[in-house]
Amino acid sequence: MPKTTGASATILRPEPKILPGAWTVKVIASIASGVRSQDLVLASLIRTLIKSEKFSVRMNFEYNPLGDEFRERLEAFFGRRDHFIEVNPGRVVMPKAFADIGDSIRDLPIRSNDVWLMSFPRAGSTWAQEMVWLLGNNLDYEAARNQLQQVRTPLLELSAIFSDDRSVEDTVTRHEKIDSVQCVQQMAGRRFIKSHLPWQLHPREMDNVRPKIIYVVRNPKDLCVSYYYYCQLIHRSEGTFEECCDIFLADQAPIGPMWAHALAFWKRRNQGNILFLKYEDMKRNLPSVIRQCAEFLEFGRALTDEEVQTMCDHLQFERMQRNPAVNLEPLMKDSPIIQNDAGVKFIRKGEIGDWKNHMDSALSARFDSWIRDHFEGSGLEFDYE
Repeated sequence: MPKTTGASATILRPEPKILPGAWTVKVIASIASGVRSQDLVLASLIRTLIKSEKFSVRMNFEYNPLGDEFRERLEAFFGRRDHFIEVNPGRVVMPKAFADIGDSIRDLPIRSNDVWLMSFPRAGSTWAQEMVWLLGNNLDYEAARNQLQQVRTPLLELSAIFSDDRSVEDTVTRHEKIDSVQCVQQMAGRRFIKSHLPWQLHPREMDNVRPKIIYVVRNPKDLCVSYYYYCQLIHRSEGTFEECCDIFLADQAPIGPMWAHALAFWKRRNQGNILFLKYEDMKRNLPSVIRQCAEFLEFGRALTDEEVQTMCDHLQFERMQRNPAVNLEPLMKDSPIIQNDAGVKFIRKGEIGDWKNHMDSALSARFDSWIRDHFEGSGLEFDYE
């Protein structure tokens, strides 16, 4: 796979992969571009063949360097040089190591009985994943306490996120010399998988196989606050909260843009295999959300009031903070990069409206404008207090 390093060059541009029996992309492109105006029927036929199953084109991702100003802004905030790239489609900022696993993610076989928990980072995915895993494993609290959530429900793109910290990857992959994508592929039985990737960077089979998908969204103001502290803890960021907000509102945050991330799942919310949850609904009425998820996951029977209360107790934020199976502390103690002394917990506050403790009226107004620009008319609305 060719690599270049120029500021305007594409550093990685994988060759398209073609299904057996198809023409090559280059041949099709040359024919299509070379037809004369009187050959429009031929051009139409070629386009039809490209779209057909027999001649389907399996395009993977394109990886580009960031522009100088963009790169410098992220380097200043994260305190890390030459760490990020742009992944297309979608102009998604990702660690450079994503180029090593991106095509493997795209080609990952999907199983119909998979259960995927997806969200933008810091939307409540750890909390929701604990609920989902328990509902999918017959309320086995003993197993949940004795095995790290990061092992029970591996993060698909973990090898890219922790590319310079093999200790985390070793824990999740049980010290096998494999990456996080291979770890997911080799899981036996029903797989519970977590991912923060936007829709277009997920495995290509996702739309056809349609496994169970639970997506969690959180209001952008609280999410950005939590994202700032997450970056301090996990990525050793050095920038201020205001700089984090600038990056977030400019759609330059890693994994972002957040609005595109959420709306891609929102428009699919009526598919039978997708359950779209709001973090704020979980905070306000967790018993109702638990029952909703149980029905979605086909638990097999109605949960008793006692079972629901037991799960609510297990999922209390104070207990989650103290629970080493979910609070990331076992991974932090051996990690050379996670700032265990940063004064920030992986499971922090979880409050609705914490943004008021961090944003003045001017910054809040900027978020309001950004939210209107991107979500108005979509039907997706947020609660902020």
